[in-house]
Amino acid sequence: MIKKIYLFFSNILKSLIFLAAVGFFILFQEDIAVYLAKQQLEEYSIEYKSIEGRLFDGVVVKELKYKDIVKIDELKINYNFLMLLTPTPRLKSLSAEGVYVDADKALKLSSTQTTPLIFALNISNIDLKNGKVRYKEELYSFDLIGSDLSIRDKIDFENIVLDLNTSYGKAFIEGNIKANHLRGKSVLLVDKKIEERYLGFLAYTPKKLDVDLDISTTKMNLKTSIKKITHKEIENLELNSADINLIYNFKDDFLTIFANYKAFYENLEAFVKQESLVRFDAKYESKLKVDFIKDGFDLPFKDFVMKIKTDKNGSKIDFAAQDISIKVDTRDYKKFLFYADTKYANFDGKFEVDKNLSSLHSEVYPKKDMPYFNELKLEKIPKFNLFVSKNRDEIRADLSTNLISLTLQKGNTNDIKGIAKIGSSRFDIVGNLDKKLFQVDSNIESLNALFRELDLKLYDKNILFDAKVKANMVISYKNELEITARLDLPWYTLKLNSQSSYTNKDAFFEFFYKNSEVTLQRYKVEILNYKIHSDKPSKVVIDKNGDIALREFWIYDNLLLSGLVKLSDMSADINIKSDNFHYETKDVNVTLKMDLQATLDSTGREKIEGDITILGGSVMYALQKEFSMGDEDIIIIQDIKKEDNKESKKENRELNIRINSLKPMSYKVKDVDVTFTPDLTLYQEAGAQMKLLGMITIHKGKVILRDKIFEFDESEIYFYDEKYTNPYLNLNLHYHTLDYVDIGIFITNRVDSPVILFSSNPQMSQEDIMSYILFGGSASSVFDSSGKSSKTALSSALLGAGLKELLNKSTNLKIDTLNILTNDNGTLGYEIGTRFNKRIRIVYKNNEISTLILQYGINKSVRIDVEVKETGQGVTIYYMKDFKSPQWGDLKK
Repeated sequence: MIKKIYLFFSNILKSLIFLAAVGFFILFQEDIAVYLAKQQLEEYSIEYKSIEGRLFDGVVVKELKYKDIVKIDELKINYNFLMLLTPTPRLKSLSAEGVYVDADKALKLSSTQTTPLIFALNISNIDLKNGKVRYKEELYSFDLIGSDLSIRDKIDFENIVLDLNTSYGKAFIEGNIKANHLRGKSVLLVDKKIEERYLGFLAYTPKKLDVDLDISTTKMNLKTSIKKITHKEIENLELNSADINLIYNFKDDFLTIFANYKAFYENLEAFVKQESLVRFDAKYESKLKVDFIKDGFDLPFKDFVMKIKTDKNGSKIDFAAQDISIKVDTRDYKKFLFYADTKYANFDGKFEVDKNLSSLHSEVYPKKDMPYFNELKLEKIPKFNLFVSKNRDEIRADLSTNLISLTLQKGNTNDIKGIAKIGSSRFDIVGNLDKKLFQVDSNIESLNALFRELDLKLYDKNILFDAKVKANMVISYKNELEITARLDLPWYTLKLNSQSSYTNKDAFFEFFYKNSEVTLQRYKVEILNYKIHSDKPSKVVIDKNGDIALREFWIYDNLLLSGLVKLSDMSADINIKSDNFHYETKDVNVTLKMDLQATLDSTGREKIEGDITILGGSVMYALQKEFSMGDEDIIIIQDIKKEDNKESKKENRELNIRINSLKPMSYKVKDVDVTFTPDLTLYQEAGAQMKLLGMITIHKGKVILRDKIFEFDESEIYFYDEKYTNPYLNLNLHYHTLDYVDIGIFITNRVDSPVILFSSNPQMSQEDIMSYILFGGSASSVFDSSGKSSKTALSSALLGAGLKELLNKSTNLKIDTLNILTNDNGTLGYEIGTRFNKRIRIVYKNNEISTLILQYGINKSVRIDVEVKETGQGVTIYYMKDFKSPQWGDLKK
């Protein structure tokens, strides 16, 4: 038994020794490694020149080649044989020199394989030297050192150091690979040829860039930052703190660049977001979004977008901002052709840049929908010519048309001088860019002449206004635009028609503008003999639509106007208010409280409503008689202003103005002194005549006619309709004679047809009352006659003569006949006549009935009378013949 056991172990030991000898022979015998490598590599179509080494610890393969895809001059593999027997084999190291990989063929081959080779492998250290990769006809050389490479379905690399050389530049990369993503940091050096080709417009290019990178099998993502970038052709342009993100798409072969940076140009500072697309066929596209942080030029926009496209034929630039768009073409960044479309005008021209001289030529075409295009008659100026030039010593700008020219010059000291000419008027301009201050002085000899030269009609063509204007304007734009201006009118004239012309002098206006708000600080002007002035600042705001908001506009420092005026449709909504408005002229002296609302819509319809309360005052207005004529051969011709529209202005107006007084007012002129209280309403509906409604109450007063005093008791004047010059009367007057006779006079009906009633205390006849009024005594005492009929005729004639004289002196009506009529009942009538010419007279007779007689003289002997009575009408023909008086001699015979 022992013998059998011994033999069993002896045989096992011999077998193990044999196997160990065989294994040792296989592992350490170089011929075995060569034999096995030859069998395996030939199976995978891998060629090589020679293999050295042992299966136990590693081999060296020289001139390895795989289907013109991979070539390696020398490949060294070191490993621990036992580590190869694990489920995930591990190599100690893999080093190669002279590696060449054709990535294009490799990608093409991998796309045709239906069953990809899947295996797991770990490599502790890798060292590749003098490597080259061909990708899309470009050759890249590299050196690579790495550790802990894991190959499964994805590749992981714990640590990698790559030194890469390309035709675009050099890169030193240090990072790791996780799931086929290379992430790390890199230092990039751009190749000089690439710098000249793509970055040649930059005056400064960083020598190296620190980059964060992320590279996958589909794209490469690079992030870097640059402190400063300057442009060769554009002086004073500087880019700071640029954050740049480059994304390269392997499949589509283009480079996308995202950049954020700050840009500085003279007095401008902006934040820029830029997105660029670079193709490697010399095509370049870029989009910039610019937001201004600091604007030293008061640009009309706060941001803009610019697009740039570049190819072998040059560059195209599209610029878009608020109300502005510009298209630019350039081939060499020295000559630019541009077209600009703005809110107010179109520009077409070219811009040339040179080291010694830069110039801009442009034609400016005003747009028809720009503000004030029609008012300024710009249709007669189809274009402006603009020229700007800059050299080392001077900048000059010229803007000109056939009527307007502007020239500005700037030297090295930033002082600016200029001249503007508009027609025959000249404006001198001086300023300084450092101080951001300009002053404009002008002297316009005739405003009307200037308007004629420019063919402007800014007011009614039937009204003539002219003035001499001296203007001084100071413009400051340090932080924001401010304008201080004073306008002096040494003389000005306003002519409404041939009878109404007003000329005055020494008017002025002082303005201040800031933040779209105009403040009228002070003004003084006389209009239609009324002096208007204010030392209280008035504030006016002009919004972006050109509408004028009257925040507070003062007249006489105590009348406030507020509201909105829309110039776009010429509508307005104005409130007129005052708590203590004092107005004084030679005709009136009143203090008012008012609250009126005035509106004007785009169709020209006016509406005014509100209240006017008279706090106190007096009226001294007397009817003028300077146009009264007594000669029938004199003809008065007066200019009558024609309506611009077929419809009268009254048809577009609505009124509802209530007028009252807190206490009685006084009306005092020569021969009249009364106190009265108004309670009136000015009322008008659209399409109707204006009406005056209400009443005037006369409390007391007196009227003096031919040294006779007529005293008022409380009386009223009533207004009912549009005939406000012909109101209803309810007048009570008293005349007290020297012998204590109280004569009462009551006047009623309308002004044009009054009814006059007389009464007396003690009671008297109408003839005696009229005699007392005219002559201060009764008819019996004034007119003494032997017979009743002669007495009556004489008294009537004298009463008529006295009343005629009284009326002619107190009115503008010239009466040639006035007879007092009496009858047997003792009532008093009258007959009034006036002649219009040699043939026509009108007589009004009021005795027992009223009669109107039109007398027309055909010739010296024949006259026709047309009578209209309350009881009927008739025509009477009179024949008049002068008979020769008998002579004394004839009677004697």
